[in-house]
Amino acid sequence: MKKLFAMSVIALAVAGCSDDTTSEKVGNSFGQVTLSGTALVGETLTAAVSDVNGVDAANITYTWMAGDVVISGATSETLVLTEDLATAEITVTVSYTDNDNFSEVIKSNETDPVIGLTTPASFSGDRSAVVKNNITDVVMGTVVVTDNDEGEAVLEAQTDVVAMYGTFSIATTGEWTYALDTSNSTISSLDGESDTVTDTLTITSADGTTSSVMVTITGVSNVAVTTKVAKITDSMTDDAGELRYKLSDAISEGKLTVSFFKDDKAETSDGTAKDAYIGLYGESTSTSNAIIDLRIQSDKFVIRDQDDIDVSIPFTPGVWTDVEMTWDASSASDTVTPMLTVTINGTSVTTDAFSSASSSPSDVLGGVRYAIFKLGDNGSTIPSAAYYIDDIKIYSDIAGTTVAFEDDFESYNVGDSLDDDNTASPYNSNTAEAVVAEVTKGGDSVDPVDPVDNQMAKITDSMTDDAGELRYKLSDAISEGKLTVSFWKDDMAETSEGVAKDAYIGLYGESTSTSNAIVDLRIQADKFVIRDQDDIDVTVPFVPGQWNQVEMTWDASDATDAVTPLVTITINGTSVTTDAFSSASSSPSDVMTGVRYAIFKLGDNGSTLPTAAYYIDNIKIYSDLAGTTVAFEDDFEGYAEGVSLDTDNTDSPYNSNSAEVVVVKE
Repeated sequence: MKKLFAMSVIALAVAGCSDDTTSEKVGNSFGQVTLSGTALVGETLTAAVSDVNGVDAANITYTWMAGDVVISGATSETLVLTEDLATAEITVTVSYTDNDNFSEVIKSNETDPVIGLTTPASFSGDRSAVVKNNITDVVMGTVVVTDNDEGEAVLEAQTDVVAMYGTFSIATTGEWTYALDTSNSTISSLDGESDTVTDTLTITSADGTTSSVMVTITGVSNVAVTTKVAKITDSMTDDAGELRYKLSDAISEGKLTVSFFKDDKAETSDGTAKDAYIGLYGESTSTSNAIIDLRIQSDKFVIRDQDDIDVSIPFTPGVWTDVEMTWDASSASDTVTPMLTVTINGTSVTTDAFSSASSSPSDVLGGVRYAIFKLGDNGSTIPSAAYYIDDIKIYSDIAGTTVAFEDDFESYNVGDSLDDDNTASPYNSNTAEAVVAEVTKGGDSVDPVDPVDNQMAKITDSMTDDAGELRYKLSDAISEGKLTVSFWKDDMAETSEGVAKDAYIGLYGESTSTSNAIVDLRIQADKFVIRDQDDIDVTVPFVPGQWNQVEMTWDASDATDAVTPLVTITINGTSVTTDAFSSASSSPSDVMTGVRYAIFKLGDNGSTLPTAAYYIDNIKIYSDLAGTTVAFEDDFEGYAEGVSLDTDNTDSPYNSNSAEVVVVKE
C-alpha cells in the first residue's frame, strides 16, 4: 500500500528592517510558516503564518513551488495537490509586512514527494462464456489486465473456488477455467436455449480493482436423445401400475433423485383423471404410513396428507420433470417422524424442512426402506396412458455423495419386464406393469414414445415425373415464426442407377419454385447444404439412419420487394451460423410477407428411389420467433396406420401437391 505522509513544517523567516526610528522602539521577531496536510494527490496543503509582531492575513502573498518551478495560479493559503504534482517536493514562500512595519519573506521546508493516485486496472479478453447444461468439458478463457502502475498488471490467483453452479480457477496471468456442475438440480432442469442462468465469478487485480467473468448456462434445445426408461401402465382393475424398489436395510438420512414423464392421457375409460405418485416408505407400504407421497395430478402437485403445504410449482404434462427428495430420521422416534424436503425442477417446495405426515411413526423412525413409483389405482384402468421413470438414484446421505442404488435402465433389453416374472429384475415383487422402453427425450422437441407405437409420415419416391413430398400450406403467410421437425433419412437414398439423391426441408412464401424458397435445407448423402447459399458451410455433419432435429426461424418484419427475410437454422442443437442470414430467394416479392408453405421432399422429378424412405415427425410451425404460439402441428398419432396423406385422402390437412406420403409406425 502507498504511505500517507502528514506534515507540520516550520521555516525561519528572512526579515527586512523597519525605519530607524521604529527599530529603536520595537525589536523584530522572525515570523513562522507552518504547512499541514497530506502529500497525496487529491489532498489539500494549508500554510499557516504566525508572527509575534502581528500580521494581517490579507497582506500575505503566497508563492507555491514544485521543486524549483512556481505553481501557476497557486496564490492562496491552500494548495490542492493535483496529479501533475505527483512526485514533486512542495514548498511555499510567504511575503508580508508585519504590524510593526517589518518586511519579511519566509520559505517553508520541502515536503516529502507527493504520492500520486493509483491508476485503476482495466480488464479485457475473455470475460464471458456460454455453455450448455450437458457439457462436462472445462470452459477456458484468458482475461487481460491493463494497469499503468508498475507491477500491478496481474490478477490475484484463485484455485478451485466453488461458485454457484461450478468451480472456478484463475492464474495471476489471467488464464481461467470453469467446470460446470452438471449434477446441480438447477442446471439439469434447464429446458431449452432460452432457459438460462448465470454464474458470476469475481476477479481482482493487484491494486484491488475488481471485475467479473460471466458464465451463462443454457438448456439444450431440440436435441433428442435415444434412451431407455421404465414405462409404467395400468390395465388392471385390481391393482395399479407400479415400480417398487426395496433396500436391504433402511437408510436413516438420504436423498432420492429421479426424472419422470407423465403424459396428458392419464384418464380412465370413463374420463376420470388419475394420478401418478413418487413415494418413500419405511417398513410399511400402506399409503397412510408413507414417509412422503408426492401426487402428480392432471395440472398440479400435491403432497398426500400435507394439506398445509401448497405446492406452488405447476405440473406440466408432456415434459420431463426432475424431482429431488431428502429425508432425515436421525431424530425420529415412535412419536416423532422424519424431516423432509422436496425440490421440483430445481425449486424447493418449502423454505424449511417439514415433518413427515406418516400415521405410523414407528414404521418410519428407521428412515427409508422402499421407493415406489405408481400410476393409477386399484379400481380402474387407464387405457392409453403411461408414466415414464428414468435416472433413479438413492443416496445414503443427504448431501448425495454415496449412492446406495441407481438405475438408468440402459443395461436392459427393450421390452424387458421389471415385474417378478423377470428373475433378473432388481425390483420388488410388488412391481406390476413396468417394462423397459426405448424412447426419445431431450429439449422440448420430442416427447417420449415407444418406438413400436410411434407414428410418423413416410415419404418415398417411385415416380419418374415427380418427387415424394409432404407439403403444408398455411391459410395466411406468417411474417415471423419458427419451424421445428424431426426427420430420419436412411442410407439407401440412391436411384436405380446408384446415384445418391437428396431430401429437403424447405420454407416458401407465395411461390413454391425452388429458386424462390425462403430457405431450402438439402440433406445429402453425408452432409447438409443450404441451397443457393454457397458462402455458408454447414459444419454440422449428417449421419444417415438416425433421428435428427431441425429448427428454422424466419423474420420478414423488415422484408421488402428488394430485401429478403432473415433466417436461422439449428441442427441437433447446434446453430449453423453465428448470426441470422438473408434468404437467397430469387424473388423477394414472393417472400416479403414470410412463410406460406412448409415442404418436406425426397428425390426429384427425374428418377426413382426404389428402396429409400424419408421419415418426418413432430412438425410444429409457430407464429412467433420465440415458439410460444403454435399455428400448426402434427405428430401423426391421430391417423390410422397406413393412411395416405396425398390428395386421395380428403381428410388430410396437407396440400394437394403432397405425393407418396403415408402414415407408418416405427
